[in-house]
Parts: sequence; structure tokens; C-alpha cells
Amino acid sequence: MSTTTMEPETRTAAETRRSAGRPTIPAATTPVTATTAPDSAAGTPVAADAKPDTADRHRKLMIPLAVLAVLSGLAAATVGFALSYGALREAAVGWGFGAGWQSYAFPIGVDGLIVALYTVDLVLAWKRMSRPWMRIAAHAVTGVTIVLNMAAAAGSAGSAGASTGLLTALGEHPARLLSHAAMPIAYALLIEAARGAIVRVAKLESGTWDDDRLTLADWALRFPTTWKIFKHAKTWPSTITEARTHVRELAVYRIWLKHRQEIEAGLEAGKVGVLDRMPQLLAPYGVSVEEARALPETMRERERQRAEDTARAERKRHDEEAAREREEKRRREQQTREDERERQRQAREDEHAERLADLAAKAEETRLAGELAVLQAETTGAAQAARATAEGAGAAAELQAQTTLAAARRAATEEERRTALEEAAEETARTAEARRVAAEANRAAAEIERKAAEEAARTARAKADEARAAADQAAAKARTEEAAQETAARRRAAAADLETAAETELRAAETARRAAETRAAAAHAEALAGLDVVQIKTRVAARVLLADPQADGGTLAAALGNASPSRTSDYRKAALGLIAQGYPETDPDLTTTPAAAGPVHIPGQTESTV
Repeated sequence: MSTTTMEPETRTAAETRRSAGRPTIPAATTPVTATTAPDSAAGTPVAADAKPDTADRHRKLMIPLAVLAVLSGLAAATVGFALSYGALREAAVGWGFGAGWQSYAFPIGVDGLIVALYTVDLVLAWKRMSRPWMRIAAHAVTGVTIVLNMAAAAGSAGSAGASTGLLTALGEHPARLLSHAAMPIAYALLIEAARGAIVRVAKLESGTWDDDRLTLADWALRFPTTWKIFKHAKTWPSTITEARTHVRELAVYRIWLKHRQEIEAGLEAGKVGVLDRMPQLLAPYGVSVEEARALPETMRERERQRAEDTARAERKRHDEEAAREREEKRRREQQTREDERERQRQAREDEHAERLADLAAKAEETRLAGELAVLQAETTGAAQAARATAEGAGAAAELQAQTTLAAARRAATEEERRTALEEAAEETARTAEARRVAAEANRAAAEIERKAAEEAARTARAKADEARAAADQAAAKARTEEAAQETAARRRAAAADLETAAETELRAAETARRAAETRAAAAHAEALAGLDVVQIKTRVAARVLLADPQADGGTLAAALGNASPSRTSDYRKAALGLIAQGYPETDPDLTTTPAAAGPVHIPGQTESTV
């Protein structure tokens, strides 16, 4: 029986893993297992109290022993393979392999296969990937080698006499045949020892319980239970330790269910003796006396724990549902708030659009009202001009009669009066011309209307000339025909009336001209409404320069509201550029060409400059 020495930490971990195979039943004290050597009632392992220097001495002692074992094993294996090689090579010649290379290769193939199979089995065992058939195959080839060596020895023994069989030779020369079989058997034993050490170290390094397997003792001592463990481990992929724990806990639980009512009834009646049967019932499953007696309390504790876990899970589920409901409620409230904000925003946009539509409608109404006012003003002006023409015609008829009556009396002074009238007409023409020149200088935008007014004035003057000519003719007729004084008087009165009518038409033409200037000024003001201050002042400077191209900086500054010299210079440059573009006939910054660019004359008001 071999003894394995472990470090304190290793032994403690192994015992912890070994305890995993026991039923999970709390007890007052920990039972003492066969693998634990207690040194006190508390069950503390002896190895746990070992001093570090003792462990170091053990390690120093084991290293030379391990080296000695490896060297001796290699020496034995080398000697065994050498002897086996010689015996098999000699036998191979008689077995039909000939004396060539075949007889030399045959023992190498047999012994090499043994080494390869055992080596692969050791590597797989170290990797925890062992294959049982690999180990069986290695032992089988080793057995074949043993038989071949014994057959070779039997053949060499029979060569001295008659040829005998293997069994006969074994009976006649047992020591000789067994000596040939000893070396392969020794090699197999060494391999098994190395394999056991490798498997043990691999399990300890991986933290796996070193007893996680079913031994032959398990099958022999308790076959039904071992079969259940094996079946569970293979049916539900798990380790032997897990399957062992499952089967033991299930067996303990079944015993508890079977005797539960009896035990609980006895405990309620104060019969503590009902617990005395538990150790006997649970003894086949490795449960200690303390654990067995504590089983009812343990089961009730488990039931309470399950009830608490169920209640805790139920509370957790309720809490999660409440949290989900709160989150859903919060999400709905947030969605409602977002919808309300969107509705308010849409309402504000609709209200803003309605206000814009109302403002646009009011602007359109204002524009239409302005156009209507302009049309009404034009219509009123035309009506007033028509009334003035009609009144002038009536007055002309009346004056014509009066002129005819007074023609005789004014015959003597007709030449002087005609001269005076001519001078007055010339003066009127000069005045009109001066006004026209001034209007051209200040109101270039109303050139077409002024030309029309001048044309009307010329027409009126022509009519006045015709009236004067008619008056002269009437006077001549009066001088030559004194008998027809009444007729001549009427004709002279008519001529005078025609002259008055001409003057009335002249005044009407002037009124029409002023109305045209008023409309042009209004249109120009509407056009200027879209200009900024700089553009308006640039046009003021342009008008000053148009009126007086040699105007100095002081004049421009005064017209611009006492602007600084630098600003006045900038406005002069801008005004000259504007004039170069055709101002005032065309204004590049206005959508429409202004009819008048000079001072605005409105009847009944003072003259203003834009």
C-alpha cells in the first residue's frame, strides 16, 4: 500500500473536494472519514499542523528518490529491451524472417510499438484525455512481447534436444522462460506507476477530486447504488462526484418523505426518541449520527428557505411588474406631454399663419384702397377739369357778348391794349418757360406730364392768339361798319370771352399739370419708401448737383442735414455715380421710373424736398 504525501494546502483542498460527495446536510460536528487522520476531537488533520521546515525536508528527500527511480527505471527498461531485442532477433531468423534486415527490424517494431503506445497513453492521461482502449492495446502488445520472448527462450532451449512446445518448455525450464518475460513485465509495471503519478498530479492541478471514479470495490460492495451512479453520470453528462451526490441526496430525501409524518407527529407530541431511528435509516448512505438526527430540522429549514426564496422571487416579480408599470406610465405621461407640446406648437403655427393671412389681407385691402384713392383723385381731377371747361365755355359766351358791346369803346386803345396783351402773353410765356426750366431742374421724373402741360399751354396761347385775331377782325369790322356796332360789339365781346376762355383753359392746364406732379410725387414717395437713408441722401445730393454742378461741400452738407466732410465726400461720389447711370430719368435702385425727381408741389401746401 503506497502513501501519498501532500502539502497542507493540497490536503485541505482535497478534503474539501472529497466532502462534496457527501449529502449536503449540516451537522453539529464534522464526521471523521477514513481518509482523515484526526489528532484531536475537532478533527483537524495532522498534515495541517506540519511545520514548513518539515515539508521542505520531505521535498528535499523525495527529489533524490524520484531521480533514482527514474534512472533505475530507464536502466531496467534499456536492459530489458536489449535482451528482448537479442532474443527476438535470433528467434526471427528461425521464424522465417531470414538473416537479412527483416530479422533486425522485427524486434525494433515490436518493442517500439510498446514504447509508442505507453507514451501516447501517458500524454493523454496528463492531458486528461485518456482512452481506455489505448491502455488495453499497450498491455496487449506487451503480452505478445512476453509470449514471443518465452517462445524464443523455449526454441533456444529445445535446440539442444527435441523441439518442445511452449507449455512443455515452461514446465521443464520455468526459470529460463520467466526470466525472458520479466523484463517486459517490469516495463509495464514502471509505466503503470508513472501513469498513476501523472494522473494524480493532473487531477490535483485541475482541482478535481482524486476519487472521482468508480472502483472495483464500489461495484462489488454495492452494485445497485453504483449502477445508479454510473447510469446518472452517463445519462445526464456529469462527473462521478456529482452523480454520487445526486443519488445519495435523492435516497436521503426519499427516506425523509417515507417517515416524515411519523417523525413530525412524534416531535409535536414531545417524543424525541423518534429521531433515534434516523441514523439507522441513513447509515447505508454515509450519513453520520449527528447529521441523521438533524435531518428533520434541516428539512424544515430547507422548506422555510424555499418558502422565503419563493416569496422573495414573488416580491421581485411584483417589484419588476410595478417598475415596468411605472416605466410604462412615465412613458405614457411623457408621450402625452410631447403630444401636448406638439399640439400647442401646431396651434401657435396655425395662429401665426392666420395672423400672417390677416396681415396679408389687410395689406391687400390697403393697396387696393390706395389704388382706389388714386383713381378717385384722377376721376375727381378730370371732373373738376370738365366743370372748369364747361364754366369757361359759359363764361366765354357771356364775355363774348360783353366784348362786342365794349368793342367800340375800346377801338381807340385797341392797339395799346393789344400791345399790352402781347407783352402780358410774352411775360406769361416767359414765366411759364422759367417755371418749366425750374421744373426740369427739380422734377425730371415728371417730364412727360410737364410736356403735356406745356402743349396744353401752347394750345391755349394759340387759342388766345386766335381770339385776339378775331377781336382785331371784329374791331376792324367795327371801324369799317359803324352801322353794325351791335354786331361788332357782340363779336368783340365774344373775342374777349374767347380770350378769357383761353386763360381759363391755361389755368386748367396748370391745374392738370400740378395734379400730374402730385401723382408722380406720390408714386416717387412710394418708390422711395423701399430705400434706406443712404440711398435717399444720395439722391438729394444728386439733385443738388443737377441743379448746381459746381456746388461746394458746404452746400451739400447743408442739404444732407449738416453731414461731416468725409460723409459729404462719399455722398458726392455716390451721387455722381448715380447721375452717370441716368438719374433722374432712370433710377437703378427703384423698380419703377419716377415721374418726377424734383421738389414735390402739392396745391395748398408748401414746397418740400425729399
